[in-house]
Amino acid sequence: MTARYRQIAHDLRVRITTGGYPPGSVLPQMGTIAEQYGVSEITVRKALSVLRGEGLIETRRRWGAIVREHPDRVRLTVRARQIERDELGYYSGPEVQHWRALPHPDGETTRVTTAPVPADVADQLGVTAGTALTVRRRIVGDPARPEHRQLADSWLSAWATDELPVLTGSTGLGGMYDRIEEWAGRPLEWREEVSARMPSPEEAEALLMPATGTPLLRIVRTTVLPGRRRDPAQVVEVQDIRMSAALFAAGYPLQRNGAAKWPVKPATSDYYKAPPVNSEDGARQIEEK
Repeated sequence: MTARYRQIAHDLRVRITTGGYPPGSVLPQMGTIAEQYGVSEITVRKALSVLRGEGLIETRRRWGAIVREHPDRVRLTVRARQIERDELGYYSGPEVQHWRALPHPDGETTRVTTAPVPADVADQLGVTAGTALTVRRRIVGDPARPEHRQLADSWLSAWATDELPVLTGSTGLGGMYDRIEEWAGRPLEWREEVSARMPSPEEAEALLMPATGTPLLRIVRTTVLPGRRRDPAQVVEVQDIRMSAALFAAGYPLQRNGAAKWPVKPATSDYYKAPPVNSEDGARQIEEK
């Protein structure tokens, strides 16, 4: 049996997402909702907490619960994930060509420091989590739209800063990618992973996001220097990019690879009649193939 607060949250969610309570409107007072459902205000408070955690409402003193504009109802800015270049250097997609470095609260545009590397970034760099590495921290955004911004932390491999000390300071025209390619004499390559998580209070403040209810869109980009002859490729940098998932989405084309390249062979099996892979027999058949 569904808990009463979950049922109340469901009913209010449907009203919000279908326009019954449009953005900016105020939900009925807790006492009114409690009377309508025959429950206590504590139960209603739990239901509103669920909606607040989903980013559907925010609570303001003297106003109550107010419906927020939600990503499901707005057209997100789709960030095309591709590397392009203009007179300033490399940038990641046409939507951000006009973006610029924004100052941190202390006025710095790039904070270069040494810090313990996070575990998932450490995996990409091939070091132990907590290893002290150079990180270049920036806020980049649209000067005309303050909320259109991202955090970008560039974690640099130790070998890269040893070979190119310029990476720990001002990198000059074109930035660090130009300095690395000039030094190496060959082009860099990039790969990305896209995920989401909730922001820390510091991240929410820097991105001008609500304190609760809105996740980050997180793109972890790995910069690789291809090897020569028998030399292996080397990871130069891992950039941890975060932006508001209420404003942005990541968009990219899907390539046809392998057997999916055109022309394709006709299908020979029924997708809906395939053997179940979660049974011992199904798993054995797959292994035998």
